[in-house]
Amino acid sequence: MKRQKVQWGLGLVLAVTCLVWWEAAGPLLAQSEQVVEVTIKDSKYVTKQAVLRLGFPTVIKIKNEDAERHDFGSAMFEGIPTQMEKDGVIVYGRGLGGVFLDSKRDAAIRFNMSRPGRYEFRCSIHPNMTGELLLLSAEAV
Repeated sequence: MKRQKVQWGLGLVLAVTCLVWWEAAGPLLAQSEQVVEVTIKDSKYVTKQAVLRLGFPTVIKIKNEDAERHDFGSAMFEGIPTQMEKDGVIVYGRGLGGVFLDSKRDAAIRFNMSRPGRYEFRCSIHPNMTGELLLLSAEAV
């Protein structure tokens, strides 16, 4: 009986230690993902981002604040594994043509930055809506 109490106590200490580590490491783990925020407002893309580094996990968060439906698509996703999350559904694939967003909806696209270059994104519904991301290699910065 005494041995069971000791084992249970050690298990509890291990569980609490893991919980404390997870709470402390959570913000650090979240910071390892590069974030690009794209807001659609007044039929324009408004982009907010830090310097993007190649070879790091990246998420593009798109939010449609307009009253009408828009699209977000780019050639930057061609041939690379991507994950798209929209309305609670996650889709995995190699390359992503785009994502349609109804009014007041959002989506997230996750991938690893692998190729430097200037990448345009666009709305296929409204051809005059375009934006771009500039992806530089670490040596170029």
